[in-house]
Amino acid sequence: MRKEKRQNKLNNVMKKIIFIFIWFGINAVYAQENSTCYCYYFDTTCISHIQIDTNSTNIWQIGLPQKNSFTTLWGDTMSKAIITDTLNPYPVNNHSSFTIWNVVGMGDYYGLKILSGLYMVETDSLNDFGSIEFSPDMGNTWVDIVNDTTYCANLTWYSNKPILTGNSNEWKCLDVLLADLGSLFNIQMGDTLLYRFSFTSDSIYDNLGGLMFDNICFFDFVEGVTEVRFDNIKSKIYPNPSNNLFTIDFENPYFEEFNLSIYDRNSKLVHSESNISGNTITINAQSFVKGEYFYKLTSQINNKRTWGKFITL
Repeated sequence: MRKEKRQNKLNNVMKKIIFIFIWFGINAVYAQENSTCYCYYFDTTCISHIQIDTNSTNIWQIGLPQKNSFTTLWGDTMSKAIITDTLNPYPVNNHSSFTIWNVVGMGDYYGLKILSGLYMVETDSLNDFGSIEFSPDMGNTWVDIVNDTTYCANLTWYSNKPILTGNSNEWKCLDVLLADLGSLFNIQMGDTLLYRFSFTSDSIYDNLGGLMFDNICFFDFVEGVTEVRFDNIKSKIYPNPSNNLFTIDFENPYFEEFNLSIYDRNSKLVHSESNISGNTITINAQSFVKGEYFYKLTSQINNKRTWGKFITL
């Protein structure tokens, strides 16, 4: 009898230990998935996720630039980049592309994704140009994320929109927030998303460098798991960056009630407000630690939501 009691007590202790272990494990994984970043530096990192079209006219190459117009690499003079031919000027009548593929993550499905990177361009500014596109369905549908107007509520540029034609004279940054695309395109966990980077030239030879990309990064952010799929609305925050007050303007023509949540880059909630019925709200960020933050305005009544990013100085 005593042996049986001791055994029962031991079993209960083990169950608690197992429960604590499972709880800790789930929360550790969950916290890890709340905020993830993966980059393509074109040396070794994630190269298996990059596909360069194999047709004989494709001029995209990964390597060290060896032409006069592209001699400056970002940060490290020995780093590789992806370039429209590492050695020669781009040819006439060319259309070349490379594709980065990613499996749908928590940010795509529940929150937002940020695409950032660097580019340098030297082309004829009339008819030779680059493009960046996104496909939610393995290439059946392509959205031009630089020039699109149909899905602009889901695309927020924090850098200047990249000008992939003409002469940049130096490295330029691109930084775009892709919000609630999962709801818009009914993306499911496990789907594959494609990002296509292309270059097109006309029939006039210009003896110019073309286009070069480096440090292409994808940042997934999600503040929690929900079964609700939201419609995205437009919003903007200004001044950005700032060291004190920020103002958010957002679409709310029927004065619905919204809730505001602000998170740091590690998905920690740092500020919240509720019952916002106007279309403007002011944030006092004077007490915030310097850095990057994400805001989310949500209407649970009509399942509307908008995301944004701001930087405190």
